[in-house]
Amino acid sequence: MNVLVQIRVLVVLVIGGLLFANISIPTTNATTIIVPDDYADIQTAINRASPGDVITVRAGVYGGFKVSKSLVIIGESNQSVIIKGSVEISANNVRLGSLKILVDESVGSTYALVIIGNNTVLTGIVVESFKDGVQLGSMSQSVSGTVIEYSKVIADRIGIYGVYEDLGVFYSEVIVSSGNALIGGHYLDVEYSIITGDTAVSSGLFSSGWIIKNNHIIGSSTGIYLDGTYHTVSNNVINGNTGIIVKGKGITIENNTISASETGVLLTSHNNVVVGNKISAAKRAIDLNGNGNLIINNTLMGGRGVHASGAYGNTIAFNLINMTGSVGVYFSKYTSDNLVYGNTFWYCYNYEAADESGGNQWYLENETHKLGNYWSYNKALDNNGDGITDSPYPIPTTTGLEILDKYPLAQPLVSPYQTPSPTTSPPETTTPTLPPYITGTTTTSTSTQTTTPSPGFSTDTTTQGVGGEAGSLYVIGSVVLVVFILIVAFILLRRR
Repeated sequence: MNVLVQIRVLVVLVIGGLLFANISIPTTNATTIIVPDDYADIQTAINRASPGDVITVRAGVYGGFKVSKSLVIIGESNQSVIIKGSVEISANNVRLGSLKILVDESVGSTYALVIIGNNTVLTGIVVESFKDGVQLGSMSQSVSGTVIEYSKVIADRIGIYGVYEDLGVFYSEVIVSSGNALIGGHYLDVEYSIITGDTAVSSGLFSSGWIIKNNHIIGSSTGIYLDGTYHTVSNNVINGNTGIIVKGKGITIENNTISASETGVLLTSHNNVVVGNKISAAKRAIDLNGNGNLIINNTLMGGRGVHASGAYGNTIAFNLINMTGSVGVYFSKYTSDNLVYGNTFWYCYNYEAADESGGNQWYLENETHKLGNYWSYNKALDNNGDGITDSPYPIPTTTGLEILDKYPLAQPLVSPYQTPSPTTSPPETTTPTLPPYITGTTTTSTSTQTTTPSPGFSTDTTTQGVGGEAGSLYVIGSVVLVVFILIVAFILLRRR
């Protein structure tokens, strides 16, 4: 093979490698458009922009706008850049940061922000609406990939709602004066936020796998309403007339501090777990109306510790039932097969326990364990020192049956002077610490595996976040491929 032929082969290999790697030499980078320097209003800037461009907005009052392209729109500050009117996002991969969207009755719209595109990120956004705050999707279209972080939504009727596959809310506030603050779609992850409303957080029948943790949740009616399946509510501070209503299945309520004027946790469904919580309620710490639930390792205070009006096959174990005002644990005549053991009944007024059914068991008994409960009013002795008092403890009833705790404990398993040890750490503060609404700090969203830029990121970072990162990987791979081809060609020339 002569030199000319080898050079031709080399050229073909290089060109083929470049085509295979899909390398294109960019002619221009993403453009940065400044409002009002380049265009007087945001909508005109959007109309003139190309997908991937960055629009920065200086202080001022502007009208509402519609985003139909993948853009990054950043205000100088969510206190100085005011959007008076509704904002609609119909494109995918839109980033919105450091704006205040204000909708009052003069605007002529009942909502502040509508998101119909996928993968929308809101950072440092303030929404104030006289009716509805943020709507996700529509009756005919569900959206996915929405992230709301370091933001604040204030509304009169509904805070955040709609038809969505997944939503992440982090380090944010949602405040609704008379309606529901956060209405769920299929999947919701809300963390380190303050949610306030008539019902603060509400899920639907088909929701699944929600994560609600490390929040302060305040519901004038209900803190959290849970339908659907396999949700986890952990390490929250929850206040309300009713703290949590559980109507779904496979739900875990764990390590929360719940204060309620009526009921702490209302369980109306099956196969749920309530563990490691501190619950105080004026009437009922836990209102039990479901089957096969596990209530374990909680501190229960208030009018009644556990009130079971219709419950079958539940386990109530290792709880501190502390100085309740009416009765510690109550079973109606419509209950049976419930198991109660290992609990500490600490000076519950009127009755430590009552069983109107006679079909429940107040101790654990099997081949390896014989374990009842500790009753502070039990004065029987433990002469043989086996940890069980010498006489069974009678459970009050109106049935005429003899209902006994056969193995009452001589000492409490859970000290009444400290809360039960939860499986993980309880909330350290009454409210989560919210960082200031950022305007120039890069943050990472905890809802996704990718880094979400904040309103202060550079044009280069923005471009990469909208798709430049994948392009960078292409270039790196292409360079490696070209180097490999050149090495092969060099070897061929050497052999000649």
